[in-house]
Amino acid sequence: MSASLIIVTYKTGNVLRECLAAAGQAEGVSDIVIVDNGNPPAEAEIIDTFAAQNGRIRVVRGQGNAGFAKACNVGAAQARGDPLIFVNPDVVLSPDAITRLTRALDAAPPPAIVGGDLRDGKGRPERGSRRERLTSWRAFVSITRLSKFERWAPALRDFNRHTDPMPGEAARVNCISGALFAIRKADFDAIGGLDEGYFLHVDDVDICRRAEQRGWPVLFLPGPHGVHRRSSSEIDPRIVSAHKARGMARYFQKFGGNPIERGVAGMVGALLSITSPRS
Repeated sequence: MSASLIIVTYKTGNVLRECLAAAGQAEGVSDIVIVDNGNPPAEAEIIDTFAAQNGRIRVVRGQGNAGFAKACNVGAAQARGDPLIFVNPDVVLSPDAITRLTRALDAAPPPAIVGGDLRDGKGRPERGSRRERLTSWRAFVSITRLSKFERWAPALRDFNRHTDPMPGEAARVNCISGALFAIRKADFDAIGGLDEGYFLHVDDVDICRRAEQRGWPVLFLPGPHGVHRRSSSEIDPRIVSAHKARGMARYFQKFGGNPIERGVAGMVGALLSITSPRS
């Protein structure tokens, strides 16, 4: 069976038009589920125009702005294809991206998660496409920029590894980006989908951590598979930063191994709420 694309959108901006056009031309797709999380009229019109031109489109509405993770789960429940491919609404896919991701997932023994290789406007690998396991220490190193001293102190290694040499084939990593990833429908259901306690951000880190705990391979597939047009959202950046900080704090509390680590995680979460970038 061909893949289902799941695209959740809320105040994405005009780049949504480019995202949907590329998704409509992608190979190996049986259906596209667009979850409209309460868009204003301009984005809603883009979605409706696209859906009217393509019989494979399913538009889901009525839940309001339920949060990104919950909306992804709503879209997955409506999908008819297998595997599920989650695509951010500011991602412009390459025509063969879905077939390549599907082949990589087919080659991986189930269960597994396969993350795509997105690039910025200059062709550089996206930050966060390959990551170490996120710990409170690595988050602290990242937000304080201490990782720039990594070459002299390995303990200052950043959890983002997008500048590492590009592998020649699918490679096992601790975490991939939720902007583009593939998972079998049965595996998504088995792991419980995305944790809806995250409203925006960190849900991808969470599902990869849960997969790791179960011994599932999390794979990064070299591409490129498309372009991630960041900074297109019309949402106030301060709101996005606040959701990210709360998500980080939730993650650290959830995966803390002991009371001391969870206490430290709470302090890191508080620090993130203050120091998170505003754009």
